[in-house]
Amino acid sequence: MTNDVCALFITYRPEADVLGNIAKVRPQVQGLVVVDNGSSESARAPFHVASQKLDFTLIENGRNLGIAAALNIGVRWAQSQGYRWIVLFDQDSTITDGFIGAMLREYQSHPHSDCLAIVTPKHIDQTNGEWRAPAFAVDGTPLVAITSGSLMPLNIFEKCGEFEEDLIIDRVDDEYCLRARSLGFTIALCEQAILHHAVGAPRTHHAYGIASFRASHHNAKRRYYITRNRLVMVKRYWKQHPQWCYSALVAMLKDTAKVVLAEEDSFTKVINILRGTLHAITGRMGKVVEL
Repeated sequence: MTNDVCALFITYRPEADVLGNIAKVRPQVQGLVVVDNGSSESARAPFHVASQKLDFTLIENGRNLGIAAALNIGVRWAQSQGYRWIVLFDQDSTITDGFIGAMLREYQSHPHSDCLAIVTPKHIDQTNGEWRAPAFAVDGTPLVAITSGSLMPLNIFEKCGEFEEDLIIDRVDDEYCLRARSLGFTIALCEQAILHHAVGAPRTHHAYGIASFRASHHNAKRRYYITRNRLVMVKRYWKQHPQWCYSALVAMLKDTAKVVLAEEDSFTKVINILRGTLHAITGRMGKVVEL
């Protein structure tokens, strides 16, 4: 435990077992802050008790401000306390022994650490135990990094700015990575650090007995933000990062097909996909659909 590392957890309607994830992180860092995004009083109550037992700070937003705003609140708190590093976690992420130490060693041993914005761990899918390998840029480094598990020097926010709050949720991490890359920074993968991570509630479906695919089953509200934010980023970064933009467009088409073929409430989801597309074209940002 070195170099003043602060861990940041974002919670929203957390289950009690989230405290177990926090308890595993706490001994490996020197500070920890939980930013709650508008959970009920009953959901927050165990965290009040645990904050004393585990020695962490609990910040309660009172309403869901979106993941980007919650991240910025936590980052600002860590900056105000004088920490040098911050490591970001979703509430459903679980670290392994030696995680923080491995991430720091990766950063400090990097040949171009002065240009390193993020160190990302190996994300292991909790549902199937598989490594969710990132897409790699032409230079062999991760093109983007998932928010959860990311280690960042706090001074990077002075150079690249904060997370974009107008996105609200979805693609917030991708946007920050592409922005940092556009400013000359890079991302490193730490293969020695393992993070067990859950994403949504994916299910495998079979089509006509000849093909199978996994659908994410995000709710209809999320479909709006996923679509809008992907297209906004394509408009913004297609010249600098065509690889990401092409992949985003392909993923959007595949996701839409999966929604139609296999997911519940498909009509509402398709309406939100169309609405998100329209707002990306017209430039309407911020919170449009209440989460």
